[in-house]
Amino acid sequence: MTTCLLGLCAGTSNAGNIVLTGHDDDYHQSAGANAQVLGSLKFVRNGSTLPVLTFDSGSQLTSQLTSLSIPFTKVDPNTASSVTDALFDITKYSAFAVASQASCGGCDNSPAGVANIATHSAAIASFFNAGGGIFGLTAGSDPKGYAYIPTTATNAGGSPNSFNHVQTGAGATLGITAVNGDATHNFFSQPGTGGLASGFVVVEEERNPDVAPIPLTVAFSNGRIDGGGLVGGDTPVPEPATMLLFGSALAGLGFARRSKRT
Repeated sequence: MTTCLLGLCAGTSNAGNIVLTGHDDDYHQSAGANAQVLGSLKFVRNGSTLPVLTFDSGSQLTSQLTSLSIPFTKVDPNTASSVTDALFDITKYSAFAVASQASCGGCDNSPAGVANIATHSAAIASFFNAGGGIFGLTAGSDPKGYAYIPTTATNAGGSPNSFNHVQTGAGATLGITAVNGDATHNFFSQPGTGGLASGFVVVEEERNPDVAPIPLTVAFSNGRIDGGGLVGGDTPVPEPATMLLFGSALAGLGFARRSKRT
């Protein structure tokens, strides 16, 4: 259930959050990368203090989480028998995070390892519907790199520039920052196009004067698997007209109170 007032929505615990980024933050571990990981995990964990289930065939993501004091349990997805339905347990984990793919250069997980995670779609959906979060790092050039997401989430591929990355209004609301200076290994189409579900919002994008903004990091809030598809996706930022209406309503209430005192 989701409660909305003037376009501002607050979800309950039985809805999951997702963040997908084209950055290999676990490889760079720069100040910007660490800030983005912290913000993303805070959002997808949604207030829970339970550990993060971490799929990392190497040590990059787990070393980053250690440095950031985020509790985790590590599983190597390249070993198919290590990935089981029982892992996706909301009573044990607040979210699961998938390290960046080796196709980005110097990263950890293989496409086969990511495919091993994706075979547990039913367990992932149950985990997500119970409020578990999902955080996915770069998929490189693999169009199936986010196949473990319980909705369509195909990355467009390619390598955007390393600069001119900007946090959007949605990113500011959700607390997910932009990263500049680190190589970026994939980007996304605009939500609702190119294989990315319409419920996603762009939280970080590349902005150049001669091209349209390029989504680099996207998020889905308060989602549930219902009828075989992902539903929800509350827009975290109200439209300017809504904000104006909200501000006018507050001003009117203040005027009415002053008039009553008079």
